[in-house]
Amino acid sequence: MTKKSQIAVFGVATLVMLANILYKMFAEKEVDFYEMIALGVFSTFLLQAITWGTRKENNGILQDEELGQKIVEQSSKISYTVVYFLLLAAILTDKLVNGTSNIFLLATFILAMITFPIVQFMVSRRYQ
Repeated sequence: MTKKSQIAVFGVATLVMLANILYKMFAEKEVDFYEMIALGVFSTFLLQAITWGTRKENNGILQDEELGQKIVEQSSKISYTVVYFLLLAAILTDKLVNGTSNIFLLATFILAMITFPIVQFMVSRRYQ
């Protein structure tokens, strides 16, 4: 599949899912868990199609090239930090709104806190 067709297919799928979710929200119907997951998956595919070129079409940065790997490395670090602070904001918001803390949200925050150092340790062991 060409890059343009990937963008078209995943763009339409993302817009359809988004429109469906917005319709349900405005109609005060329940938004299903799987609809939210599908929106996330289609959005991810769309952004991947926009970001990376294809070897067959030779139209952009390839993910397996040196520059592509550097982009992946930098964006992974930034993404980790952003998600970490979003979790912290969600915990603080939950505490302010409800007066209590959600134990699952706290557990996820703790896992996010220790994931990066654990992965660093495991990767460093490969080089020792």
